[in-house]
Amino acid sequence: MTIDTLRADHVTPRLTPAIDALAKEAVVFDQAITVAPLTLPAHASLLTGAYPPRHGVRDNQIFALPADIATYPSMLKERGYATGAFVSAVVLDHRFGLNRGFDVYDDEIAGPERSAPETLARAERWIDAAARPFFTWIHLFEPHAPYKTGSYEGEVKAVDAALGTFFTHLRDRRLWDDLVLSISSDHGESLGEHREQTHGFFLYEATLRIPWILKAPALQPRHVAHLVRIVDELPTIGYFAHAVGLGPLNDDGMSVAPLASGGPSMYLDAYSETFLPRDQFGWSLLASVRTDRLKYIEAPRPELYDLSTDPAEAVNLVATRSDDANRLRRVLAATARQAGRTSRAQSDPALAEKLLSLGYIGYSPAVAGSNAALADPKDKIDVYNFTMKALELSENDDLTGALRSVEQAERLDPNVAQIQFLKGSLLGQAGRFDQAVAALERTLALNPGYTGARFKLALALLRLGRADRAAEALNEAVREQPNDFRAWHNLAAIAYSRGNLDEAERLERKALAISPDYAEAWNALGAIAIVRKRPAEAIEALTKATQLAPQNAQTFQNLALAFQAAGRMQQARAAADRACALDRRFCGR
Repeated sequence: MTIDTLRADHVTPRLTPAIDALAKEAVVFDQAITVAPLTLPAHASLLTGAYPPRHGVRDNQIFALPADIATYPSMLKERGYATGAFVSAVVLDHRFGLNRGFDVYDDEIAGPERSAPETLARAERWIDAAARPFFTWIHLFEPHAPYKTGSYEGEVKAVDAALGTFFTHLRDRRLWDDLVLSISSDHGESLGEHREQTHGFFLYEATLRIPWILKAPALQPRHVAHLVRIVDELPTIGYFAHAVGLGPLNDDGMSVAPLASGGPSMYLDAYSETFLPRDQFGWSLLASVRTDRLKYIEAPRPELYDLSTDPAEAVNLVATRSDDANRLRRVLAATARQAGRTSRAQSDPALAEKLLSLGYIGYSPAVAGSNAALADPKDKIDVYNFTMKALELSENDDLTGALRSVEQAERLDPNVAQIQFLKGSLLGQAGRFDQAVAALERTLALNPGYTGARFKLALALLRLGRADRAAEALNEAVREQPNDFRAWHNLAAIAYSRGNLDEAERLERKALAISPDYAEAWNALGAIAIVRKRPAEAIEALTKATQLAPQNAQTFQNLALAFQAAGRMQQARAAADRACALDRRFCGR
């Protein structure tokens, strides 16, 4: 089980009494280190036992796990295990490839995330019915920003309360004593340390050190002070579950069962990285390597810390301990040389909107240039903080504050495509479409390959009635990204507005060929059929639309018109009543 964004030092009797009670029966690894302060790469490493250079998932939203990378769930399934996964946020959507090897991969999430009680209830039902032996991975999201309870501590308490109920369920089903149960995290949260408010930007201990609590039959409770890694978790779980043949999948992760049993240090090195500064802002990526005592961070201005005497990472020793820095730099370089191929995730504008609400702006294609020539993230923390603050305020429906914050980021660095993109998106939400067009055109001037910005530009142009320019932008977007179903839908809307119903229908069907559950396209097909006086076709399309979008009043209003055209007046009244109940503007029509 992984609890997203849970800091190791926030697993305490006050904040997490349920997890703390579990820890008294378990082995607690006090120095567990993740591979990245980002959800998707960290979980890819958990499930493969491989570092990001080997498995190729270097950032959220951009990459998918390549099909030829072995996973532990696949191996367990081959050995007769029932396998189930239950995830709580769209950042782990099956399209990113982590579903491989699972009989059930439950990522049915209505919005960007779902609550721990809902995810755990689904997992409970599966566990109760699953064949034995079984393996399940449960991912909970509460401590990730934005904090729905208003604070990070409140989110930690909420997820622990849900876990307390889940643990009771396992005891009631008489599973508790026989399970191998692991509680960990993908990364932590900075909470202002080194001036980073959340995570993903830096590689300090606040976000890299994670909790890992392992309970297994006959395993004696203890604390382990020696270094372990997230890539070691599943090899170790497999060892204590007696999963025959479930050894390391590569040269990165390994079983640390000897440490769990009280053995001496295994002298492991922990590799970590973040590509977020590069992929989202065009600044330098960061990479680090950590030993039991030392940590080296590769950056335009490199850093070295002795964690035994400086756990806050306040004193950079790179100039005074050059031998240690050079030795760790060589270790880091050896890991980076293991890089295999990467696989791009299939783009999905609707998914991108959900990810934006979680603070993931998206991918701004990298500008050519060596990493050393790019800006050091340490010099850009204020720009980053203002940008993240703008996203947070936007999610709280404070567009005025969000625009003020993104403009502060822009003043500090006017040449970041992502900041211009966010500014254009916010201006569009505020209905200031002329200014949105200017910001999005600036985005494309800075980065002509930014297809997402081209799509947003087209929407703003449509709202201004500039259909020709909007069509030009949309056609360019689908040339670059032919699976962008929303772009095809908007091209259909332009054709419809020009009275070209044949072309509008063709384009809507193209959108549906890419995304069959796209309710807006079904609604548009229904509207086209009404105009063409084909009520049976309209009813079929609009019924599908209402099933996919049961809260869309316009769709029910269109369905009422279709039933009326077919002479089915009772059903027309029912659909009209539903439209009125959803939106008073449709009453009396």
